[in-house]
Amino acid sequence: MGRLLAGVSTSYGWLNTLIDAVIGLINPILIVASVAGIVYAIWVGVKFVKADDKTKRDEAKQHLIMVIVGIVVVVLLIALFYFLAYNIDNIISQTQF
Repeated sequence: MGRLLAGVSTSYGWLNTLIDAVIGLINPILIVASVAGIVYAIWVGVKFVKADDKTKRDEAKQHLIMVIVGIVVVVLLIALFYFLAYNIDNIISQTQF
């Protein structure tokens, strides 16, 4: 399996080490979260389809909305991490301490 953010390199050695450590933590977490999210979404979808009364259907619908919001949040966080990792040199050089 390929690495998330493979090829990110900065002009700061310590930052490359930090990015590699974060990538090492993020990859397994993303895999587990993705599998858990998919399994939970399928389970909630089955509950929604099999719901007999309106109360159970509404409850399953709320859970499904939460799953979708969770997926959107995870995708946005990954996009933010990509943006920061690939632009960290520019961000550091433009920041005045």
